[in-house]
Amino acid sequence: MKTKKLAVILAAVLGASALSGCGADEKAAQSTGAPIRYWSHMSSYTASQVSNLAETPMIKKMKELTGIDVEFEHPPQGQELEKFNIMIAGDDLPDIIQFNWEQNYPGGPAKAIKDKVIIDINTVKDSAPNLYAYLAEHDDVRKLSSTDTGEQFAFPFVRGDESLRINKGPVLRKDWLDELGLAVPETIDEWENVLKAFRDKKGATAPLAVTFKQMKDTTAFVGAFGTMLNYYADGNEIKHGLLDPELKDWLVVMNRWYSEKLLDQDFATAENATIDSYILNGDAGAVVCSIGGGIGRYMTAAPSDTYMLVGAPYPVTEKGAVPEFNALQRAVPPSFGSFAAISIDSKQAETAAKLLDFGYSEEGRMLYNFGVEGESYNMIDGYPTYSEKITKNPDGLSMTEALSLYTYAYDCGPTIQDVRYMEQYAERPEQKAAWATWTNSNMSKHIVPSLNLETEEVNDFASISNAVTTYSDEMILKIIMGVEPIEKYDEMVAGIKERGMEKILEMKQRSYDRYLAK
Repeated sequence: MKTKKLAVILAAVLGASALSGCGADEKAAQSTGAPIRYWSHMSSYTASQVSNLAETPMIKKMKELTGIDVEFEHPPQGQELEKFNIMIAGDDLPDIIQFNWEQNYPGGPAKAIKDKVIIDINTVKDSAPNLYAYLAEHDDVRKLSSTDTGEQFAFPFVRGDESLRINKGPVLRKDWLDELGLAVPETIDEWENVLKAFRDKKGATAPLAVTFKQMKDTTAFVGAFGTMLNYYADGNEIKHGLLDPELKDWLVVMNRWYSEKLLDQDFATAENATIDSYILNGDAGAVVCSIGGGIGRYMTAAPSDTYMLVGAPYPVTEKGAVPEFNALQRAVPPSFGSFAAISIDSKQAETAAKLLDFGYSEEGRMLYNFGVEGESYNMIDGYPTYSEKITKNPDGLSMTEALSLYTYAYDCGPTIQDVRYMEQYAERPEQKAAWATWTNSNMSKHIVPSLNLETEEVNDFASISNAVTTYSDEMILKIIMGVEPIEKYDEMVAGIKERGMEKILEMKQRSYDRYLAK
């Protein structure tokens, strides 16, 4: 295990976070009867109420049901990656480390196994029957939580229904639309007409308030033109929207919207808090936001009884077309808590596996999605219904805050998220309607998993990718804001290629081919 130290420390200093694929071996471990040490992040909602997950009703019940003693260790809020790197470089790893191994371990999970940091869970497969039964029926989840050579590197957090993989999209002021006699826009042309009406008749200074990051992350508006500002799959081919000619059509529209003050003039640097204030005080009539932290929060803070929001379909260019792209996530999302791995230092690997496997059992899934029966939920006509301790908390906690004490469903942990959680979390009619609207797309055909690069590719990929992203972001913003003319588009594409975009696409393609062959 000692061979991992210097490599990890150097990689942390250099800020490396790319992925690689290699084989590995590990050591056997025997239970000592000592408490299982469990390192994981703790969400801000949970951390605002307790100092340790062990204090929550969820974990207390988990200990009772499994009979396994657990001690949790949490990094300070905002210092998760720093503390992770320090811990990995040390000599005393906890039994379980729950983190995003794909993005945050230099070289990825396969390298972590090769470096003898974590074990291949296949070696304790007999202690995880529930997980392996699920993987046998869900090959996409198996691929997302295993290396290119078939090592199972973690117990994953899984969104158990495709509808759970989308929770954000375009949102407009429904009361304004009704007042102006306008329908919810579907096409780019309809959006332009609505935004002009918001500007001219409602006095909106930022009719569409959206950050550049939201444009990139959600594909909102750029997706209408059949591309996105990221990697995507087209059949078995990996593409990137920066090389798609359709990107120019989007830039033309965004430049026009910016010049006509339909798009927030500060979109390039806007913070989320600014967007919040715009949609609440009437400076904006449209945003891109989530179901809970967006629609739910805005409706709770509504400035008047007439204030109404509506989730709009992801825009298209032709009426009636199905959106090709949206913000659909993978079945295993890229989050701090997505992957719970067992460390090579664990003397209780089998016990750790049994503990983690609990989350995939029927009993564990009920606990991690709904909490403690009789406290946080009750079975009503066979449906696990959240109690008022969750929906109308007597201590004044929001639904998210209450759920954070009783479940892993709202956040990430080693379990399978239940769609009945979201059916109740999206409690307002506006939320339910938006959720249903946003699920309509072809994005599932275009999702690209996190891919393992070959070891010798990692440094080149990181440096080229950073150069391409820095240059392309700068040029895209300049063209939208009119600092550079749209005629600079061809020059931008040439600059992207000069910086190595085609080379890293080839790396991605090779890794995707290996992924498909798993």
